[in-house]
Amino acid sequence: MCVFKSFFSQKRFWGSLLGIVIVVMIFSIAFIGSIVNPTPEDLPVALVVNDKGAELPNKTKLNAGEQYKETLLDNKDIPFKWSVIDAREDAISAMNEKKYYATIVIPENMSQQILSLQSPSPQKPEVEVIINQGMHYTAANTTKQVIDQLLSKITGQIQDNVFTQLETNKATITPSQAKLLSSPLLVKNETVNEVGDHTANGNAPVLFTQIIWIAVIISSVIHFIIMKKVTNGRISIRSILAQLVAGFLFATAIASTVLLFTDNVLNVNISDFQATFLFLLFTAFMFYLLQNAILNWLGLVGVPLFILLFLFSIPVLNLPPEFLPTVTQDWFYSWVPFKYSVEGLRNIFYFGGHDIESYLFVLGMIGVASFIIMSLSILKTTSKEKTMVAVEK
Repeated sequence: MCVFKSFFSQKRFWGSLLGIVIVVMIFSIAFIGSIVNPTPEDLPVALVVNDKGAELPNKTKLNAGEQYKETLLDNKDIPFKWSVIDAREDAISAMNEKKYYATIVIPENMSQQILSLQSPSPQKPEVEVIINQGMHYTAANTTKQVIDQLLSKITGQIQDNVFTQLETNKATITPSQAKLLSSPLLVKNETVNEVGDHTANGNAPVLFTQIIWIAVIISSVIHFIIMKKVTNGRISIRSILAQLVAGFLFATAIASTVLLFTDNVLNVNISDFQATFLFLLFTAFMFYLLQNAILNWLGLVGVPLFILLFLFSIPVLNLPPEFLPTVTQDWFYSWVPFKYSVEGLRNIFYFGGHDIESYLFVLGMIGVASFIIMSLSILKTTSKEKTMVAVEK
């Protein structure tokens, strides 16, 4: 009984109970808070309308493309942010710059094809749908599903219009016309910047970034502990130089191991091995500078910050930005350093390395700022030594 009472009277017991509650709350927020109800909003989609219209028997003009354009743009119930583009080529170029998840192209002869459905030589009107899979696999699939629903409604409109005209003119149709009218719209699907197989459904850039961050945390902590032991906690120019050399060696080992293991053992589809290696090496070293800047000032107290940042980023990075709450987009996703690594790798994997320089620049600026802060930690040691001398006097 005394043991029982003594056990539950310990402050450490109740403190740990409170601590575990706080930890569970933090993990719940990290893993669920930002994605508890992921709802797409403002998915960027391009619309190209080339329809030149056609003349009806009563001499009025039909422009089905403009009608469907208004129908699409006026629909406020779909999670799209439309952009009207003049040419298909311009839309493709913009998709290569990761501006749109998809493009709908209405050809120049669509109105003529719709009118032909009532003629002896009917032709199915066509619509082209281009999906930008590499921009984000999940968002691209969601966009495709919504577009399919929209085109299904347009198909119904075409059927209603044709049947109304036939009824008005009291015309009859042939079996071939009836067959076409059962499914009057031909949708041509095309995928650009394909994700391909063995890329974790397009999430390989996210997974690579997370592996790099964790590996660099372990490296940074080991180096910090060793350096503290060797220098007795005194930070100097030589100790920082040693950190830089060690960091580069470990970054090289991390990038090499990640690539060789995932390529040869896990069969991950790596389109450009050299570019991926160099980007991973650069990213790992920039992460190393960032972490060591914090460690040099805060010590091992900074490690929980690295882990929390990692935990909070896991669900956020796996979702498209348009699926995240506005608060998460503005206050977390917009500045988290992982974002630039993920998007840079995404460009290498699926976009042929297009515009990789912008991500390297941001990561480089993070590294430069971290190096400056890391170097300034020398002043902290100098200040501490002066204080100790003053106390001794």
